[in-house]
Amino acid sequence: MLNAAVGFTAQWLLAVPLLLTMWAIVARREWRSDLIEAILAGAFTIALVKIAGIAYFHTRPFVVYGQLPLVQHVADNSFPSDHLAACGLAIGYLWTRNRMFAAIGAFCAALIGTARVLADLHWPIDIFAGLALGIIAVAIARRVTASFSVSTGRQN
Repeated sequence: MLNAAVGFTAQWLLAVPLLLTMWAIVARREWRSDLIEAILAGAFTIALVKIAGIAYFHTRPFVVYGQLPLVQHVADNSFPSDHLAACGLAIGYLWTRNRMFAAIGAFCAALIGTARVLADLHWPIDIFAGLALGIIAVAIARRVTASFSVSTGRQN
């Protein structure tokens, strides 16, 4: 029973922060600025994760331990965690829009990170790095969109 809960959390709980992000976009109805920032933040997250993965290779724990992971996974680079990068993206994006949603996203991120370590998919550093990269990507996207709106005279 515990293994099933850990496996589900490691694989599927990511849907919660992503759905909260979509809900915040729809609720705010500031389509242009919100969607531009979200798209840029997503692109920056992907780029940062790819760069980090090229810069550092970390063998997955289940490979090091010579056992099957709790959740089926390929034996590729574990650094950084894509799941936690997506959580960081959601948390960073939600932080200025809906703090309650951001807090729920952070709670989900803690559960997902813990589950992915328990499932032998990631090391703790992979989790923290992924989360940080998602948040950093949002900060970069926010700066880019803010500078664009200032240079064109638009207000967000």
